[in-house]
Amino acid sequence: LLALVAFKLVDILVQVDRHDWLMLLGAGGVSLGRVLLSTTLATCWTVPVGLWIGLSPVWSRRLQSVVQIVASFPASLFFLSLTLWLLHRGMSLNGSAILLMAISTQWYLLFNIIAGAQAIPASLRETAVAYDMGLWRTLWKLYLPAIFPQLLVGWVTATGGAWNASIICEFVKAQGTNLTTFGLGAIVTQSADQNNIPLLAAAALLMAGLVVLFNRLVWLPLIKLAETRYNVSR
Repeated sequence: LLALVAFKLVDILVQVDRHDWLMLLGAGGVSLGRVLLSTTLATCWTVPVGLWIGLSPVWSRRLQSVVQIVASFPASLFFLSLTLWLLHRGMSLNGSAILLMAISTQWYLLFNIIAGAQAIPASLRETAVAYDMGLWRTLWKLYLPAIFPQLLVGWVTATGGAWNASIICEFVKAQGTNLTTFGLGAIVTQSADQNNIPLLAAAALLMAGLVVLFNRLVWLPLIKLAETRYNVSR
């Protein structure tokens, strides 16, 4: 069955010409940039907030259930209204796509950062206080290295979620018009809408390939680093 599917897929992909492949590669690079920017944007607020919640037993009890309830609502339900509101405010579809991708992936980061902060041994925190390391030095020498493995898990899941969100964020149907920005997600949606099966198959295959390649070249070495150097249990 797999051989039959692979043969059929090759038969479909040969219908995509060289210019389309070059266009898809360019779109894949643009979408990858949006994925990384959105993940960076989400990291900027989830790290301090996650540390604040995770390091405080009182706030962990108060806010963790609230965060879980808020995160349970699918962000994609609000994408259309948020996109139209952001466009009305003068933001480009490119900017709104990055912002919406960050909104859809921020919870993956926040939950993992809270878990990482809660797992920091009390003895290490007491040692930082005893040596009067100060806030910034404690942050760089203790908190960030200690949560790095959980933060890495959050990055992996967040980037995967951002790729999924790109299919919705880069191509929007609103009020009888199509709003689109250049990217691999937009090509996937457009080709499906136009029933262009060869281009859809090529775009989906390229997106999967980019995810696997990024996992192998970037996340896997970082995971090995986290297991060896940033493991507080060792």
